[in-house]
Amino acid sequence: MPIHVLPRRHRSRRLVCLCSIVIIALLSGGADSFQWTCDELTPSLCELSVTGGSFNIRGVDVNYRRFKRKQPILGGQFLSPLITLHGGPSWPSDYLLPLRQLACRGAAEVILYDQAGCGQSALPNGANISLEYPHLLTTEYYSEEELPALIEHLSLDRYHILAHSWGTILAQLYLLNAKNTSGLASLTLSGPLSDAKSYIDAQWDETEGNLGSLPPFVQHRIKKLEEKQRYDSAEYEALDEVLSTFFTLRTAPAPDCFAKSASGLNKEIYVGMQGASEFTLSGVLGELNVTGRLHEMEVPVLLTHGEFDTMRPSIVKTMQGQIKLAERKMFPHSGHVSMIDDAGLMNDVVADFLERVEASQRGAGAPHFVPKNWEESTKSQVDPKMRWVTLVFTTLIAFFVGLLVGKRRKYKDGYSPIE
Repeated sequence: MPIHVLPRRHRSRRLVCLCSIVIIALLSGGADSFQWTCDELTPSLCELSVTGGSFNIRGVDVNYRRFKRKQPILGGQFLSPLITLHGGPSWPSDYLLPLRQLACRGAAEVILYDQAGCGQSALPNGANISLEYPHLLTTEYYSEEELPALIEHLSLDRYHILAHSWGTILAQLYLLNAKNTSGLASLTLSGPLSDAKSYIDAQWDETEGNLGSLPPFVQHRIKKLEEKQRYDSAEYEALDEVLSTFFTLRTAPAPDCFAKSASGLNKEIYVGMQGASEFTLSGVLGELNVTGRLHEMEVPVLLTHGEFDTMRPSIVKTMQGQIKLAERKMFPHSGHVSMIDDAGLMNDVVADFLERVEASQRGAGAPHFVPKNWEESTKSQVDPKMRWVTLVFTTLIAFFVGLLVGKRRKYKDGYSPIE
């Protein structure tokens, strides 16, 4: 069947048709019966070996996985190991599995681990975190104890770190505050932030904010629900579910590795650290601001973010301006989870960065690392103004879909708008 490109004046009709298809799919429950795998969406995935292990810290077994290429790269040179830091807090590492492909590209190994309290590093059933494990509600534990303990346990003399979301906070604090970071060769910060207040303000910005781009009614409802702290209401949950497919993970239905991470979330740690709201930051991280210290970072840093990311360009550009050896790349199809939404491109960019870092650090006579000026030439060919019209229109449709989905799930009280 041929694909027809509609003239601009007819694109709104096509949007209505597309949204109708989405509504039908959601209401029919068809999306619930189908799921992609993360292997399917990861290009050029080679045969890898995986070994697991754990180390005990403060009475909790922290579990990790080490992915290595089975067949050596002919004539190639393995790069230093890559440690990945998952987001959340307390959102397990399974969704980072597309990054395994970097072991096919030359990294000696790619290491995934679940931070204490979530996923494969879960606490005993019935554990009282605030009484028995209060350190899991502090940034110092993850950045100055757990991560250094992992590095020591694995006897890593030299390594790279790739961090995502909350993991980028952990990575920054590790580099700035940990006792010994001499083995760190580079940082890749995906969907990063360094200042909680600026992050919140940027989302509501009328020019380039994600929440600021929503229809006025939707913005009003979010703000009203936030004000009343009705995070458990059917309306709030419907909004969160629908908007997550716009700004968090745009690959829908979500693939298996993301769903597995979701099932391993420790909600008590998550809410205690970042707050109950999905559209702001409170909790322990509510006062975070390390922007003024970013100039202390001496290693090369790659900053990445999605075009539709919750971490808006102004946040990432501010960080880039403060870090001495920083480069920035925006992925054109991504929300916050670029390693899934733009799996192939992200692995290409990270591999290129790691190779240049290693080339600059190979002893006497090696060229100095020079940050790359990535041209954002992969933006959608759709006119930018039309792009935002599309986003606003489909968000409004999606909002009402969310309400229908909420009713379909038979909440006890049904949908009742908060006045």
